[in-house]
Amino acid sequence: MNIALSIGHHPKAQGSDSADGLFTEYSFWKEHLPELARELEALGHTATVVNRSDAGGRTPSYAAAACNETWADLAIEFHFNASESKHASGTETFYWYTSARGKIAAEMVQQAMVDVLHLRDRGIKSVARPAENAYEFFHRTRMPAILVEPAFAGSNMADCNRLRDNIAPLCKALARVLDDFSN
Repeated sequence: MNIALSIGHHPKAQGSDSADGLFTEYSFWKEHLPELARELEALGHTATVVNRSDAGGRTPSYAAAACNETWADLAIEFHFNASESKHASGTETFYWYTSARGKIAAEMVQQAMVDVLHLRDRGIKSVARPAENAYEFFHRTRMPAILVEPAFAGSNMADCNRLRDNIAPLCKALARVLDDFSN
């Protein structure tokens, strides 16, 4: 299977800072998605790490364009959540409301993230309306796509630590579940 791994945000607009102030959404995934790509490639898949800047822009529609350029079978956009409340916690995954394969991938990836991170399962959520988060990303991707928010690492120190301290097992678990999804 060919998988596009999209780094959330942009080098000049890096998304939320982590609760510990050591990384941003962009810097975290830029550092760690190559590890996931290596895990996927070891299982026989093609994995390409992309970012919206690869397609010449800063918005989610450029993230979709970067994914589309890979001719992937599945696209995954990587983020982490933040909230005004430092107590918000958990893992959630988004998918395009009409995509049966996207929903299956979302369910499988969500379960893998919850199993590794042991954070509250906030479930999978469909995206259907322009006012919803990630609408442009989902609306413009040509393949099944999901967007993951593994933790509230931008506002909850425990979630931040859990994500940072478990990134290697998370990459391994995601590679295994994506391998299962491909079958």
